[in-house]
Amino acid sequence: MSKSFGRHLRDLRKKHSQYTQQEMADMLNISRSTYTYYETGKSEPGQEKLKNICEILDVDFNTLLGYTEEGMIALVASSDNKSDAFGNLTPTEEQLILAYRSMNSEEKEYIGKQITKIVKGN
Repeated sequence: MSKSFGRHLRDLRKKHSQYTQQEMADMLNISRSTYTYYETGKSEPGQEKLKNICEILDVDFNTLLGYTEEGMIALVASSDNKSDAFGNLTPTEEQLILAYRSMNSEEKEYIGKQITKIVKGN
């Protein structure tokens, strides 16, 4: 995960709850500093903590990880300036987008998972 995941987690916490970082930490049975590290991208929650966060915020796993309804990964573009991230596509990027749009939902899900692995460095 990354700083972009941390920002996304913070935004979800604020959007889907009125919980403070301390309250989230208490519900997750972790220290406030550990939870703060999740939101700043200094640390990553494990699978069980991710599941707990989903339950606390009442979001599904895809939402927590930044998948949009279209299957694209919102967190891949971690640029703070979205126009830099999406403004000028190269011909190769345009071809990839066209190819993606022609895929069925299973293929899109598979590609999304592969991109996530690459971005995370796995």
